Amino acid sequence: MRVAKFCERNIKVTDADKVIDLLSLHYQNTVDVRIVDCFSRCLECRVRPFCRIQLTTIEADDAESLINKILQTVKPVP
Repeated sequence: MRVAKFCERNIKVTDADKVIDLLSLHYQNTVDVRIVDCFSRCLECRVRPFCRIQLTTIEADDAESLINKILQTVKPVP
């Protein structure tokens, strides 16, 4: 299972909370959601939802797009 880390400040100013809710509800066996204090990406943080999986930052314009990108990233290789 992969860990998706979300910045708590980003959650407050974007719709990242929707992403967290959906991942926790429907994909809890695929993605482990963690909320961290800050990623020090202030300019990006105020504009769009994002998360980090390992060392990769995944961002999108809206919650639905971010969920799709996260699932593509954590999808196991056959």
